[in-house]
This record gives sequence, C-alpha cells and structure tokens, in this order.
Amino acid sequence: MTLSEEQLEIIAKHALDDSISRFTAKLGHLKESNETWRTDIALLLGLLVATPAAYNLPSRDRSSNVAVKLFPIQQNVRGGSFRFDLFRPLINAVATDSPDTDVWAAVIDLIDTVNPSTPPPSSIIPTGHGTPVKTSSSRLEDSETRDIVERELFYEIKDCTHRGVPGFFEKHFDTANWTKAQTKMLKSILANHDGTKWNDFPVDPWEAAVWKWLQGLEEKALAGAQYTLHTNKSATEFKERRGQMDIFFQKPARTKGRFEYKHVLVAGEHKRSFATADFKACMLQLTRHVRSIFADQPMRRFVHAFTIKATTMELWIYDRSGAYSSGEFDIHREPAKLARALVAYATMADDAMGLDLSIEWKKSHRYITVEDGNGNDKRVELKGLLVRQRAVVCRGTTCFLTKQGVAKFSWRSDKRQPSEVKHLKLAQEKDVEGVATLVGHREITSIAALRAGMDFSSSTRHAFRATARDRSTGHNSLQGSESSGSSRKRKSSDNDPRPPTTRRSNSRKSTLRQTYDQSSKASGEAKSSIYTPNREDPYENRILSCIVISPAGRVISDFSTIRELLEALRDAIRAHRSLYLKGRILHRDISSNNIIITSPEQDDGFKGMLIDLDLAKERDSGPSGARHQTGTVQFMAIEVLRGVDHTYRHDLESFFYVLIWMCARCAWDEVKRFRKEGETAPEESLLRKWEIGSFKDIASAKMGHMTVNSLEDIMKEFPDSFEMVKPLCLRIRKLLFPLDKEERMMIGTPAGDPERLYDRIIAAFGEATDRC
Repeated sequence: MTLSEEQLEIIAKHALDDSISRFTAKLGHLKESNETWRTDIALLLGLLVATPAAYNLPSRDRSSNVAVKLFPIQQNVRGGSFRFDLFRPLINAVATDSPDTDVWAAVIDLIDTVNPSTPPPSSIIPTGHGTPVKTSSSRLEDSETRDIVERELFYEIKDCTHRGVPGFFEKHFDTANWTKAQTKMLKSILANHDGTKWNDFPVDPWEAAVWKWLQGLEEKALAGAQYTLHTNKSATEFKERRGQMDIFFQKPARTKGRFEYKHVLVAGEHKRSFATADFKACMLQLTRHVRSIFADQPMRRFVHAFTIKATTMELWIYDRSGAYSSGEFDIHREPAKLARALVAYATMADDAMGLDLSIEWKKSHRYITVEDGNGNDKRVELKGLLVRQRAVVCRGTTCFLTKQGVAKFSWRSDKRQPSEVKHLKLAQEKDVEGVATLVGHREITSIAALRAGMDFSSSTRHAFRATARDRSTGHNSLQGSESSGSSRKRKSSDNDPRPPTTRRSNSRKSTLRQTYDQSSKASGEAKSSIYTPNREDPYENRILSCIVISPAGRVISDFSTIRELLEALRDAIRAHRSLYLKGRILHRDISSNNIIITSPEQDDGFKGMLIDLDLAKERDSGPSGARHQTGTVQFMAIEVLRGVDHTYRHDLESFFYVLIWMCARCAWDEVKRFRKEGETAPEESLLRKWEIGSFKDIASAKMGHMTVNSLEDIMKEFPDSFEMVKPLCLRIRKLLFPLDKEERMMIGTPAGDPERLYDRIIAAFGEATDRC
C-alpha cells in the first residue's frame, strides 16, 4: 500500500527500536509446516502493538488506531485462526531488515485483510439500464401450499395472458389436413348435437354429471384414439399429491397406482357455474396443473389446456412466454368448436401437442445434434437429467449430463444480445479460467415460430384488476378480472402456421422502451422496474437453443462433504473473478444451479466452476434489450431485488446466500448424512422469507437477516456438524455488509479495485477450508 504523508510523518517520528531486529534471523527460518511459527508471530505482533507508532498511526477507516486493530489479531494467532500466508509480507519485511515504512505498510495491509475497514461509498452511478427482474414460481417446491404457488404463478402470467386470439382455431384445430379417421370421429361427435343443444348434456352441469357425459361422447366417437380422457377424485391420486385435476388427456395405458404429470398431455378444469369473477381462480388452478406438467416434462414446447364453466368453454395454450386462448364460446351454440377440440386432443401428432422434436431416441438412448466450433454436426448423447425449472413463464432451463459435459436447453429472449454462445466464445478468447467451455450449440425453434399465423395485439391482452391492497403494498397479488379487448380479426404478417424445419429460426426485431424515472436519476437512486411490464411487443419472443459445454460436474447442492462445498464455492468465486476482470463479463445469475462441482485433475485445478451465461452482460455495455430477467430470488442480492444496476458485488452477495442455503437447507438431506442422531431440521426455516412474498418483502427480510444477531439465528438452523462454517459466514457478512460512519449497514458496491473484495472473500474460504 502507499502510505499517506501523515503516516510517513508518524513513522519517522516514532521509529522502531532494536527489539524488532532480534526477530530478523528467526523469521527468516520460519516454516509453515512447523506450528511454532504462531508463537513467534504472536510475540512479534505483541511488540508492534506496544510501540508508540502503533498508538499514533490511525487505522484506514480512522475509527481507531493501529494498536487497537492489531491487538485482536495478536490474541487469536496462537489459536489457529489465521493462515501463514497472511503474515508472509510482514515476515519478509522484518526478516530482510526493511525500512520501518515497509514494516508498517505490511502491518496495515494485514489489518485490512483480516479486519477490513468500511469501504468508500460506491462511485458507480445508477443508470436505470439494469434488466428488470421478474419473479417465477420455480423457487417453490411441489410441497408448497396451493395458495402460495398460485400467487406466485399469477406474477408469471398476469402481463402475458391473451384471450380471443384471432387465428387460434386455424392454428391449432385446423381440420383441413385431418385424416379420414379424425374426420369420422368429428362427424360422430357432432351427431350427438340436435342443432340447438347437445343431447343428454346435464341440466345441472355439476362435475360428476359432465364427466359422465364426456365419457359417453368418448365411447361413441373416440374409440381407438391414442389419448383418452381421465379424471381423479382427490389430490392423492396424483404422485406427490400435486392437486386434483378435473379432466385431462393422457395415453390410455398406465401402470397400476397413481397418475403422474409426466404422462398428462392436456389439462382441463371444470366449474359448475359461469361467473366472470371466477376467471382468475379458475385460471390459476389450471396454470398450477400446467406448471406440474412442465416440471415433469421440461422439454415440452407448449401445453394444451381448457376450461368448462357451465356451458361455456375456453381453449388455452401455455408456452414459455405466457398463456393465450381461443376466447370463450358456448358449447351448445358452437358445437363444432367443442367437437374439434375433443378429436384433436385425442389424436394430435407430437408437434401439434407441443412435444419435443429435437431429441432423437434410438434404443432407449437420447441424442441431440449440435454444431461444433468448425460448423460441423456433432451428435451428443444425453444422459441423466441434471437441472429443470418448476415454472411456466421462464427460460425453462433444462440440463442433461453428457459424456462431454452438460447439455443445456433454454428459451432465451431474442432481445438478449450477445447470446450465451458469444459470451462463452469471448471468455475462451480471453483465457478466462473456471468457466465452462463451448462444445457445440444449436438453435431449435422460437415462440414467434410456434405462434405464427395468429394475431396478438394490445386488444387481445387480458387485463387483471388490481385491489387496493396491491396498490398500497406494491405486491402484485391481484384479483377479479376485466374483459380483454375486442377480438377483431387482422391479417397476419406470417401466413405459414407451420413450425420451422430448419435449425435456426428468424427472430423478430424491435426496440424496447427503457423504464427509468428521471427523478430517480436526480436523486442518485436507481428506480426499480421489477414490476413494470413492457407493452411495445405483444409477447416476449424466446428462442429455444441447446448449448453443450464442458466439463461435466455435479450441481453444488450435491456436495458430499463440507470441504467439498467450501472448495467448490471458493473456486467458483475465483472463476467469477476471472470472468469479470479478464473476460470483462458479469455473470448476473449466481444460484445453486449454476455452480458445479468439478474434478481439479481435469479442470485446471478448479474444484468448482460456473455455468449458464444466459443472463451475463459485458461490462460497460448498454441494456441487454430483454424485457426482463428471471433469476432465482433466494440468491438475489438486496439491491438487485430493489431494481438497482447489477454489479460484481451483487454476484458475490449471491454466492454468500448460496453458502447459507446449502448449510441451512440442503445439508439436512438424509442422503448426505450430516445430521447427528436425534437432530432434526427446523419445522419452518427463517430462509422461507427469502422465497415467499414480493421482491420488496424478500429484500427487507434479507436486509434484516444480514445483521450479526439475525445471521446467528439463521446459523442455528445449520446441523451441528457445520459449526466450523459459522465463523466463515460471519466473516463474509462483515466483508459484504460493513458499517458506515453512522453505523448503518452498507449494501452497495464499494469504490476502488474490485480485486480487493474478491481476494478477501477467496482468502476467507481458503482459511475455512484449511480448518476442515
């Protein structure tokens, strides 16, 4: 470090005496392998603490003097709290009989490393160009209560639901290319309509009666169809008790036992009466079932669904950009629409059903063909499922293990530029360490291609009505409904309803509006745009792509020892530092799914690496163009939840949350065997507040939990075997959340060299690992 004029003057005025010189020879022969070095260092520090210079030299934050800061280090060095490397600069300065200025510079650096002072305030000016963050239900387990799941699902669909979309029936239920068998089924069903109403349709359309009527139609007209109607009477009939579904289609043959969502092809919801006010409740019940279908069939491109309320029916499609419908119709007045739907649901081909077509199956083995770095086709076998997302409107990230590494399928925004492939190539060009390398990639299809031939506009977007509570709390929990706009038919710009057969699909281009309040710029604060929908485009066009990366690894939550956990996190932070400083790329999506445990023998000495650069952004670049990003809120930094521009420090904060989550939640997994006999996990974790509620609520909860007392309460949820990790958590908390002069906890990004914070956090992990 460079000493100030004031420090130089104090050091010159209070020179070190000969008592320090007697350590010159002894320190020159110190060895880390011999623990007696701790005693020698403690004696040296004791002498330095007692010098006049130590009492007169101010600490870097000027809260006290060097003696006060150095004394705790001297007291703790004997107890094994510190590594030998921390003292090496001081040892070298004394052993080589360096000038007093070098000795005191080494002392002050030691204090800053062990007990960092409050960093200067951030010099980063908020731009308002950070990509807005959007929530998704992926953070919720299947065991979560229905009310909570449906509330989070509403956040996903509220701004991307369209009703009465022109071209819907022509796109999904076009009879022009039906086979003779399908046409025969259609005529057979319509024979049960007398021109005014359906024969035998119950006067009181309660659930059992309508089900019996549908069964009758199926028996008369749909015999031999590949998919058949099913119902269940209770949630327990579905595996993992994930809800009761009134009506659904799946293959007729199923093993004895409970239903599974991995077999469901079309989801249906029935209501006895029609009421406009019931729209939201019915919609969310249906969406909850679709979420389970996507979770168990993560490669589904879209899911068919429908509702029947009294005699009113509405057909739905859910994809990764939202939900859209045919609009409501009366089944008695428009019998052909009901008939076409039933025949189609029972006989659809895989592409029309939204099933994946990119994966090739051969003798129970799965393969995907990608393009390698030379532009040649490369066939990759997909092995076990590694990662999936439990959400509807999201990137739908799905990862499979491969022999070469990992194959990741995801639906990225077509506005997000550059793509992950370009980021990976850039990282390789700049010799970034600890980040996955690209093996091959392929663009498969897009939402625009899947929705081609239909007319989406502001008039088809459904508007939900906000309650007074929503407006006062900022929590996007809305109720009731308003009718969507008119369904005037317009000429589509794309008359070809077929999905593309080529590898690459054309992406629609547009400029997105930046939502930034100029008044916030004046006050020096970035305005949160988390809940500000962008309505220039009718929907978010996403591109389904596959990226194969190397090496293979296990997600961080699969750690088998405490040491493995800490080493993987330490090296993943090293990788992040290399990506940020050498590659000039900020990851922006640190979560338990994006850190993998690797083999150091094969992966350049790294025991943990980073994957998934989908949300990454080059430093000093403009907005990505994406309408929002969907991260994992459990691990999002406080300021990110509040809409502040994303920085490297926010990612470091996310690493900290991953560590806490692994210790307080994942460590209780019975397979890991960390719990001692008689130990039980807490009935309800404090960390639940990190995953439930609005972004404002979650940010406030994290803010409160980062105080020393609250963090200690969280650490009480660690299994007893994780006692050794607690000092590390407290130390990282102090590095990330120091106090300012008014004793307020700082959550922003400090000014100065980022490497300083990286080094301290990596060193803290290193010391904790050494104690394992």
